This record gives sequence, structure tokens and C-alpha cells, in this order.
Amino acid sequence: MTKWMYILLVLTVILSACSSQAVEKKSDIKGIEDTSLKQLTTHKNTYLGDNSAIGAILSDLPGGVIREFDIIAGKALKVTYGIKENSSLTEEQFDAFWFNQKDTIEKTYLYNAMALFILINNVQKVTLQMNSSDEPSVTFNRTQLEKKLPHSFHTYKDNPKLWQKELVDGIVKSREKRQTLYRHFR
Repeated sequence: MTKWMYILLVLTVILSACSSQAVEKKSDIKGIEDTSLKQLTTHKNTYLGDNSAIGAILSDLPGGVIREFDIIAGKALKVTYGIKENSSLTEEQFDAFWFNQKDTIEKTYLYNAMALFILINNVQKVTLQMNSSDEPSVTFNRTQLEKKLPHSFHTYKDNPKLWQKELVDGIVKSREKRQTLYRHFR
């Protein structure tokens, strides 16, 4: 009987270690709740052309661990989400982040577009897409989006609390307001 107790104890320890590693890997993909606006504002006043700064911003944004980006004509940024070669992430982890909840893509795209416009002074358009052609893609225009917001992007750059209150809590997390904005960009 004691022998079986030791075997069960060892199996329990092994299984809990395996599950904690899976949880750690899953947390490599940041969600909106995992993102610090204070950290993001350290990247303010970035310009297209500074690829290392753009890469740092994208890495700090939700879904940012799994991305590629292109700068188009010095005015637009195209971000493609997907698993990179030699990535430590699996397709299951990618799918769990992006597709387990109905509106994750919509929320993350809008959050990231607003953050990119706030932090990168000269970006005029942001296109966000998946590496799969059957998934949604959206292009946000700085001028059009800014007209729909309570304040200019410049105002939010210096005020993370206002950014959180009006943009994240007020628009991104509000299904009705988020979808009203999306109607202008689809």
C-alpha cells in the first residue's frame, strides 16, 4: 500500500510540473490585461524607420511575441501575426490566445492600432492581419480614427491614466463602442 502511495505522489509532482510549464508558455503571449501603459509610454515619440524601437513597441503590445512587421513607403506599418520559425510557441498556444474568445482579434487589433498611433509620431496607416488569408485584416487610418476619439493621440501620449480610462476601458473593452469604430474601417 505504501508503495502505491509513493508512486501516486511522484506522478502528482510530475503532472503538476508539466502543467505549470504549459501555463508559463501560455503567458508568453501578452493580452490587453498584461500590458502596461506606463511601460508603453517609454516608447513615445518613436518614428517609422527606427526598426528597433518599432520592434520593442510591438513586443510590448498584446500578441506581440508572435509578429512580423513591414514599413510601407515611410508612412504605413503592416503587422502580421503568426508563429515564427524556430519559435518556442506552438500552434495550440497561438490559437488559444487569438481564437478562444470571440472578440480577442477585434479588441487586440484596435488596442494595438491606437497604441501605435499614440507612440509612433509619423505613422499614418496601420494594417493588422493574421498570416492566414482566411482571417480578418483591418487597416486603420490615423486621421479617421483620431476624429472618433475624445482627444488627440498626442494627449494620450503624456497621460497613461486618460489613455486607460477613455481608450482601453471606454472603447476597446466596450463592445458597442468598439464595433461602432470598426464600421469605419472594414
